[in-house]
Amino acid sequence: MDSPTPPWKERIARTASFGRSMHRRYSRLFWTLHSIWALISGGIVLVLAHNRFGFLPWVVLFLTLTWVSTLFFSRLSAGRDSTRVRVARGFVSYLTRVMYQETLFFLLPFYFYSTTFPSWNSAYIIVLAGLAILSCFDRMFDRLLRTSRWFAQAFFAFVTYSALQFFLPLLLHVKIQNGAYLAAGLAFFASLPLAYSNHELRQPRRIALIVVAIAVIVGILKVGRELLPPVPLRLTDLSFGTGIEPRTLELENEFPEGKPISAASLSDRRLVLRATIFSPGRLPLRVQIHFLKGRTTLRTSRNLDVVAHRRGFRVWYAINTGAKGLAPGKYRAEVWTSEGQLVGRQEMQVIPGVPTDPRGGSTSTP
Repeated sequence: MDSPTPPWKERIARTASFGRSMHRRYSRLFWTLHSIWALISGGIVLVLAHNRFGFLPWVVLFLTLTWVSTLFFSRLSAGRDSTRVRVARGFVSYLTRVMYQETLFFLLPFYFYSTTFPSWNSAYIIVLAGLAILSCFDRMFDRLLRTSRWFAQAFFAFVTYSALQFFLPLLLHVKIQNGAYLAAGLAFFASLPLAYSNHELRQPRRIALIVVAIAVIVGILKVGRELLPPVPLRLTDLSFGTGIEPRTLELENEFPEGKPISAASLSDRRLVLRATIFSPGRLPLRVQIHFLKGRTTLRTSRNLDVVAHRRGFRVWYAINTGAKGLAPGKYRAEVWTSEGQLVGRQEMQVIPGVPTDPRGGSTSTP
């Protein structure tokens, strides 16, 4: 005769059966509510991350732990399908989704402040925001991560690159473009073991594809620098005046922001462009100031070598307007890194008329 089942085992079996029944009935509702909460918590992180540069090393640490745990459990659970393995895999998958979500929402404000709207680099933050929202839809996002190796690899590489592109120049005190190459290399090679086994990575065809992918990444970083926001730099001010004090860098006759400037105010005078740029840490930097009318570049400054720092730094460029001054129309000043990343821009409008009073009014001619 079979021995009777202990009462405690019966209770465990009934509890497990009840749990499976509740999961089948309410799992869709639960994950819908969880997705709504994920959007709300992402918004909270978005607000709390404002200027919290000190949390950035933790973001990189969490991404590293996500990589280690995902790699460990994917290797450990290969070929196994026990209840414990499924639970462990589901738990790691959940933590991975949470880390992606919080990391993306944390990075969004920093990339937003470094982006110029509208410009080519605004496409980057649109993609970043789209991925942050996608990560909140648990069922869809989890299915994509589990069923598409290409998506899982690309998603991890993009998020990791976005964090390292921000973090490495501040950590190593190197130029932004050098940090971008290093970040891209680390993100790409770290993503490979998440998508492919050691055996697959040794296959000649796979090695050839990796070489091609590296060449494409280097080409994008070299040719498509305009698509990348210059994190962690942020243009805080771009002002116009007719002169500047070299020691204090205070503008003389500074024109009010957003107000038209009369052409007569610039006749026989210089137009001085002064940019103020913020960086959360010390960074060697080379920038240029461009002065344009429409799409035509009228003047370009020489390369200005500076060391960015937390208190902000200012660069300036003086333009000789000539005896006739500037013709009426819309002009634009832009600050670029010498490697081709747009830091920011400011427009000014020149109108015919009497000289503009720097305090905002106009002066009469005798």
